[in-house]
Amino acid sequence: MKNLKLIPALLLALASFATLNAQDATPTFQDFLAQFPKAALPYTFNAQDLQSQLETRPATKAARLGWEYYQFLPELERSAAYSNMPVCPEPVACFETKEYTAVLYNLARGLSRGTKTYSISVFTKDGTHVGTHFVAGVNPETLTVATIDETLRASVNEYQVNWENNYRENGHIGNKVTGMTLVVSTTLELTVAGNPDQISWTSIETNTAADLAKK
Repeated sequence: MKNLKLIPALLLALASFATLNAQDATPTFQDFLAQFPKAALPYTFNAQDLQSQLETRPATKAARLGWEYYQFLPELERSAAYSNMPVCPEPVACFETKEYTAVLYNLARGLSRGTKTYSISVFTKDGTHVGTHFVAGVNPETLTVATIDETLRASVNEYQVNWENNYRENGHIGNKVTGMTLVVSTTLELTVAGNPDQISWTSIETNTAADLAKK
C-alpha cells in the first residue's frame, strides 16, 4: 500500500525533472549568436566570389542553422511566404556595435546551387528584433553586393548579369558571364524595419549607363 502511494509522487518528480530539462534545452539569445562566426565592420561582399557561384556551382554544403534557433529570426515566416521553396538559413557572420548586435545569413532556398540571398537581422543588446534587410546575393539574372559600415548602414549596388549565351536558353554549362551592368545604387539603414528577400527597389536613383569592363 505504501508503495502505491509512492508511485504518484515518483511520477510527479519525473515530470518535474523532464520539465526542467526541457527548459534547460531551450536556447538563449546568446546560444543563437554563438552559431555565427564573429566578424568586424565594415564588411564587404566580394562580387567575384558571388559571380563564381554562378559559373562553377560549388557542391560544398554549408552548415545550416538548427531549427531550434529559427525563433530568433521572426522574418523567416514572412520570407517563406515570398517563395514556395523551403527556407534553410546558413549562418555567415555576427557583428557587434555599441547599441546593436546583427547576424548575417544566407536564406538558402531549397536545393538550389549558385543562388545566394544574404539577409542581415539587427537586434538590440537584449535580443529584441529591430529589423531584417536583404543586402546581397546572386542569381542567374542579378548580382547584388554591399558594404556594411560601422553604423550598420549598407551601401548596395545591384547589377544585371550578362551571359555570353542567353542563360534561359542555354543554362550555365559551357556558358560564362561576360560582364555586369549597374542597375541600382542605394543606401539602406539596417536599424529600421526592412524586407528579408531580394526586392526591386523603387523611388531611388538608378544608373543604367555604368557598364563594368568585359572579361
